[in-house]
Amino acid sequence: MADTSRDRLVRLLGMIAYLEAHGSTGFPVLAEHFGVSVERIERDLWALTTSGIPPYLPDECIEFDFDDLDEGVATLVASQGVSQVKLSGREAVALIGALATLVAAGTAPAGADDVLARLREAYGGGEPVRVLDGAPEADAGVTAILERGISEGRAVSLDYIDAQDRRSVRVIEPHRLVAIDGVGYVECFCLKADDHRTLRLGRVASVSLTDVMVTHPPSEERGFALAPQFDASVVLRRGARWAFEDLAGVEIEDDGDTATARFGVADVDWAAGRLLSVAPDLVSVEPAALREAVAAHAHAVAAAHSV
Repeated sequence: MADTSRDRLVRLLGMIAYLEAHGSTGFPVLAEHFGVSVERIERDLWALTTSGIPPYLPDECIEFDFDDLDEGVATLVASQGVSQVKLSGREAVALIGALATLVAAGTAPAGADDVLARLREAYGGGEPVRVLDGAPEADAGVTAILERGISEGRAVSLDYIDAQDRRSVRVIEPHRLVAIDGVGYVECFCLKADDHRTLRLGRVASVSLTDVMVTHPPSEERGFALAPQFDASVVLRRGARWAFEDLAGVEIEDDGDTATARFGVADVDWAAGRLLSVAPDLVSVEPAALREAVAAHAHAVAAAHSV
């Protein structure tokens, strides 16, 4: 699978934290830990030597022992505080709210409760965001078995109660646990319906693992995404391709200088906002409907700043 900009950023930051905790480490050890080749680790480390705090003067860059790097060993000399995360009050509230929503929906990853408690403590011990009661919460045991099915690539059998209180037994291939409007769901392929489905976790009465292996890929549409109104083709400078790598079903062709992203557009305004975030790097946008939406958003932003 291609190494996306997000994958690389997470790995780069992770290596700084790893080296601060473990000290000098050989390239092969880092490669095994982060699941990439030794050559990729070497390229990443040399890239880190030119990273740091703008304007990137010599004493503001992340520093390694260059003699050790030449010998295949990463020795961190100065991290410039890269591994220390500092959040503004607004960022802290947003993160607490998002994590609390996932926890309440039953779709949070392992350790989320501990992270949420630490964030609240750092914020001052208060409750800046309260998740309102909504649909019944997912049973922790149900969620645990679904997560195991996802990680092991195995189908599960579940006793499900639909919106009309009809009970049925389904065998599904679980793909993702998601939260939509604060409610937990499992995105899956239902063998009974022979199609992709999004089932509410709170309506799963019981679940058990089967020996049937998952054979169907996840749906390219996440949650209740609308069907695309049209297909878009966007050419942009290569450095901005990160803005499109997380789009469902996107196809990206990279020629070294520019990248071409092709994807379906369900929400024109949302897509225009995403394009506006990398406007200086855009080369061309098709079709005209999307170009016009980007222009309209740009004029609105300019007008707001001129007031």
